[in-house]
This record gives sequence, C-alpha cells and structure tokens, in this order.
Amino acid sequence: MRAETKDVKMMRKTILEKFGFSVGCSILMGVFCLAAMSESVPPLEEYKDSVKIAAVQMVIEEEFLQEHDSVDALIPYMERAQQDQVDLLVFPEYLLGNFKIPDPLTDKLCAEANKHNLNVIVGGWEYLPGEEFSHPPKEGTFSNTGLVVSREGKIVGKHRKMHPACGAKSPYDWPPEENEVSEILMKLGEEPTVVDLDFGRIGLLTCYDGYFFPTFEIPSLKGAEILVWINGRGGAIEDYIVKTASFMTCTHVVATNQSMGAGTMICAYPANVVENVTKPGEAYISSTLDLQFLRDQRKNNRMFHQRRPNAYKDLVKEWEPWEAYPFIEPFRYPESE
Repeated sequence: MRAETKDVKMMRKTILEKFGFSVGCSILMGVFCLAAMSESVPPLEEYKDSVKIAAVQMVIEEEFLQEHDSVDALIPYMERAQQDQVDLLVFPEYLLGNFKIPDPLTDKLCAEANKHNLNVIVGGWEYLPGEEFSHPPKEGTFSNTGLVVSREGKIVGKHRKMHPACGAKSPYDWPPEENEVSEILMKLGEEPTVVDLDFGRIGLLTCYDGYFFPTFEIPSLKGAEILVWINGRGGAIEDYIVKTASFMTCTHVVATNQSMGAGTMICAYPANVVENVTKPGEAYISSTLDLQFLRDQRKNNRMFHQRRPNAYKDLVKEWEPWEAYPFIEPFRYPESE
C-alpha cells in the first residue's frame, strides 16, 4: 500500500474544509478510486544524460555459416562499436539463427558483449525448453525472439514477436495458406517488452509488430525512452511509421533491417531522423541521443498528462471491420488442381 504523501494530506485537508465532511468524503472517494486505477511506472535506477547507439544493416550468408557461427559475423561490428564508445548496438531480426536459452551460441553472444563492453540486441529463432531444432519447425515449439544482452554479459530481456507474418502469396499478406509453414506456427509473445539498461529504459518490438501502434505506445507508457524496432524484410522500413511513433510516444526510435532491405535508421524525438540507410546493402550507422532533454519532455508531455483511457476502452474489444463490406468477396487462394 502506498504511503500518503504530504501533497495528498494537504489535498485531503483542503477538500474536507471546503466541502464539509460528508460531501468531502464523497469527493475524496472518487479521487482515490481514479488514482487506484492508474498504473505505477517504476523510477529509473540507472540513467545517463545521453546514449550512443549504433545500428547495423546486414545479413549472414549461408557460405559463412559453413565454417563459422552467427556470432562470429557480429564480432567485427562489436569491435567497431567498442572503438566508437557505443552504449547500445542493435542488429536486425532473425540474424542469430536457431538458439536455445542457454546454449553455446547464446553463451558466446553474452561473452562477446561483455568482452566489448556493449549492450547488444539481436533477433533469432528461439526454440523453447525441451524442444529440438527441426525443419520445418513443429507448431508451438519456437518463437521469433529478440535478445537483450547487457555489458555484463547477461541476457537481461527478450521480446517474442507478437504478430506472425504470413500469407506471403496473397496480395494482402492475408490470410495464411492452408498448411502454411511460416510464423503462423510459432508461439507468440503476449505483451510488449520493456528492459532497463545502464543508460535508461528501452522497449522492443519486432517487424510486423510495428504495424500495430500499441506495440509502440505501451512500452512508452511503461517508461521506455528508446523504442527498438528490429526487422528482417525486403523493401525499406517506413520512415513515416518511425517518425509518427517518435512524436506520438515521446521517444527516440531505432530501427534495423537486414541488408536485402533498407531503412535502418535512428530517429531522435520529436520525429527527427538523424541517420537513415536508404538503400539495400550492408551498413553501420551511429548517433548520440540526448536523454536529459527527452526526460524533461516526458515529464511534462501534455499527451501523457491528458490521456483518457476510459474513452479508449473500445480498443480492447474484438472488432470485425471487414463485416462492413458484405458486398465484397474476400480474397481466396485458387484451388490447386
């Protein structure tokens, strides 16, 4: 139970004196009921006034993996980031390949992060405890997981992708084909991820998650100052999504992509893209982001203070907006002969 602060005591005294005991108690009951509905965001325990972030756009070729593991491909970028005195190094989705927690690959990743004095984020295929690697994978045995490794060489957080990319043969990327082998088979994450690092608080989301705005908003509401969006897709990451997310959630945003695509970028609040890889190909970018300025903005952000969650309750209902168009036939795959 929270202790009554000096300000709360003064408010209680003022209301009782102004409105009398009976009416004052009713007002206070309403105020405290509303307060009880609010969620507490834990204070930062470690923080710095600025953070230097590097983002890598790359892919690991199969030929390389015949004689090396995936962590070996990351080490040159870790060495460069260490020379640049980077605090957080972000790689794309999928890059780590298959892994378990723990296993020799994740142990090596942790050791290299510690050796190079880096916080590191990288995505891969996590096979769940007790499950064996298989191709194609069995339903429910794996997740698309982004790992967060601290400078101390510890896995301090992970984000399991919440929305499966599927239906690649449909012009709408929906619905999945019958018996489709894709992310539709994986175990999904159940909530956005927030992790505290030695410079501040970050939130994570993976690729298709970023097409659902709550995956940006919820980590920010839980105190995330930097949103990290890892991707592994063709085409460019949409800068309009990144800039909108930065402005609407009062955060810095970092996005990475594999090198068959583009759009790896660093966006400083509010909506200022300071680095952007506009073409496919391997790339490394870095920038120093002002956290002191951001925290002042977040402390006083009017949209935080004026949110009305009760007015948005329809968001958590199941809606079927496609039912507005009974006169349009939904997409169907052609029947195979």
